[in-house]
Amino acid sequence: GGSITFVSGVLGRRPGINCCPLAVTNGALEGLTRSLALELGPRLRVNCLSPGFCDTERFDRMDTDRKAAMLANTADSLPLRRVGEPSDMGEAIHYLATAKFVTGVVLDVDGGHSIRQYANSNSDPMRKQSD
Repeated sequence: GGSITFVSGVLGRRPGINCCPLAVTNGALEGLTRSLALELGPRLRVNCLSPGFCDTERFDRMDTDRKAAMLANTADSLPLRRVGEPSDMGEAIHYLATAKFVTGVVLDVDGGHSIRQYANSNSDPMRKQSD
C-alpha cells in the first residue's frame, strides 16, 4: 500500500501566545491523521510529522540581529541546544513514508521542544508581543 504524510507542528499540543490559528490547524491535522489511519488501513498508511522550531527561509526577512537572538534563545531552551534544519524534517518524512508498519503516528521531530520549559515571553524575541 501507499502512504500519506501530513505536516503539523508542535503548536497543536504546546500552543504559544498569538498562535491560535496554527494551534487549531495543527491539532486538526493530528486528529485527521489518526482517523484516516483507521479508515484507510490496510490500503494506505497515514502519519503526521510534527516539526519543532526549524530555521528556514521564512526568517530571512527578519532583522539580522533579531533573527540571531531568536535562534540563540530558542536553541538555548531546547534539550539538544540547537534548532531544527530542513534536512532533519526531510529525514523524518522519508522514515514515515517508507516505514511499512507505522500508521496513525504523530512523530515529534522537535529537538525536545515538547518537553522543554518555555522561555520567558518578555525576553524571548520570538514570543515577545508587539508594542
